[in-house]
Formats: sequence, structure tokens, C-alpha cells
Amino acid sequence: MQDPHLLTFTQMKNEGPFILEWVAWQRLIGADQIVVLSNDCDDGTDAILDRLDRMGVLRHLPNPMAIAPGDSPLRARPQATGFAYGRLLREWRDADYILLCDVDEFPCFRDGDTTLKGLLKRLDYPDVLTLAEVPFGAGDITTFEDRPVTGQFTQSAGLAPGKWRSRRGFKSICRNDERMVIRNHRPRVLHRHARALRWLDGSGRDFPEDLRLELHKGGDCRGMYDLVGLNHYALRSLESYLVKAARGQPMGGHINQRYFRQRNQVRNQNTEMLAAQPRIEEEIARLKSDPELADLHAAAVAAHRAKIDMLKATPLYQELIALARTANA
Repeated sequence: MQDPHLLTFTQMKNEGPFILEWVAWQRLIGADQIVVLSNDCDDGTDAILDRLDRMGVLRHLPNPMAIAPGDSPLRARPQATGFAYGRLLREWRDADYILLCDVDEFPCFRDGDTTLKGLLKRLDYPDVLTLAEVPFGAGDITTFEDRPVTGQFTQSAGLAPGKWRSRRGFKSICRNDERMVIRNHRPRVLHRHARALRWLDGSGRDFPEDLRLELHKGGDCRGMYDLVGLNHYALRSLESYLVKAARGQPMGGHINQRYFRQRNQVRNQNTEMLAAQPRIEEEIARLKSDPELADLHAAAVAAHRAKIDMLKATPLYQELIALARTANA
């Protein structure tokens, strides 16, 4: 396969301050096209995405759940609705490979690769490449700062967990192939094709056969990080997590104390993304050289801070502070 076309597809709601870093990283790691659906944004996310669309950086579309009746299940599960719609888009149909990657997720390379397409070529273009997540915690960072998340947060779960801490989430880069249905974490594969697929993990090993037919979002990640992992900054700072907790989860339901405890992983000092900071900051600056985009980003940052100030007066904030102190004790 010569120079496959790689599409990154994602969905966003109220992620304004964090969009440019994520877009910058997607561009740096070789995404040919980025498609973003948004819904119910009130922090300027949709305006930033519209501007990036006009600049030719990505394609921005509304999540079709917006036109569903108020009692429709399409509204209750906006992310599932968005994925179903995404499969109908020309950009999806024309892509050779598709990565479903959230705005708080960053593929992180080791062993020399710097782009997803370079890694796919090195692995002789597998049908599926599944990346195991590396959860990053908030640590002792309470205050939201308008600078790259990948440069601020350096405490994570370990890359060599023991058996009892080995279950992690997955995300997959999938060939656009009728033998499977591309889903958020891993593809759904027809039984008769499961063994025939060249399905690799982040170390370039064959993905376990017993996981190929299951639809679990994750599994045993031991030994899966030699070439690439997926850094997952689900919490960011406590102040930013406060906004996320008040918003709820994209697949429906609330973000509770268990969610925080599971993702506030601070056992390991992890500085792998620091080497990429000059390139990330340079790409962000290139994007912000558009004055309108720079103004929209600044407005989203101001809206995020205003939301934080409002929510810090609620009991939820003190609850999160107590949880963080317990984790860092």
C-alpha cells in the first residue's frame, strides 16, 4: 500500500481550550484528514471548529442528534449517534485507515517512529493496530492553565503493570474493510474473518485471538507498549475535571467518584511527551497565526475559567479536592 489516506474522526462537546493542541498533534503524527462532530456546545467549541473548517484544517459537522425528537434515544447517546452518522460520510468511505480518537487522547510513539503512517508502514500495513491506553492523573495540579496538556501532566499509570492492574482501555487504527465494523474502541469482526485479519497490538505482536470476537473496550495490556501507546488525559487539572464532571459522559450517565479514582493514575513519572513540546507549540502557534482563530481560542479559555469559577462554589469541588488529597497522600 502506497501512502494510505488516514482519517481521524472524533466528537466534541465543550472542549474549546484543548482543541488546538489535539489538532496540532494529529497533524504532526500524519492524519490526512480530521472530521469532528459537535453537539450542544456553549463554550465556543463549535466556533473554533467552524473556523478550522474554513481554514481547511478539518471538517466540522453538527451531530445529527440535534434534530432528533426530545425523547429520542438518539439524544440520550450522542456519541453512538455520531459514529453511526460518521460511517455515512464521504470522508469516512474514502479513507484507507480510520482512527477514532478523543480530544484527550494522544498516540505516543517510542522506538523511533514519529507518525502513524510511518508505524503502519513499518508493520507492513496491518488490518488493525490496537493501542492500549496510558492513563494520566491530575496529580497535584489543581489550577487550569492555558498551555499544552501533554506538557503539564507527567504522572501516569506504569507501562509494565502487574496482573491485577493490567486492564486498560483500547483504541484502534482500522483498515476501512468490509470484514469489520469500525467502533469506538475496537472493531466488531465477523467470526469467519477474525483469525485471518492481521491484527496487531502496540508492540507489533498478534492481538490475542480470544479478544478478537469480544466487544470489550479494553483488556490485558501487558507487553503492548513497545512501539506505541495512547496517552489518555481524562482528568487534566482538578479545575478542568470539575467542568467535565458537571457535563457528564458522552455515552450517557454521570461521571462519579469511581471514574475519578480509576483515572487518577499517578504511580509513574512519565515524561515521554515532553520531547514533542517544541513541535506541538510551534504547530499551535502556526494555527493561532490566524487572528480570528486566536481570538476564538482566547474566548473559549475565558468561558472555561468562568465555568470553573461558578462550579467552585458547589459541593462537587470540595469533594474532588478531598479525593485528590487521598490519591496523593
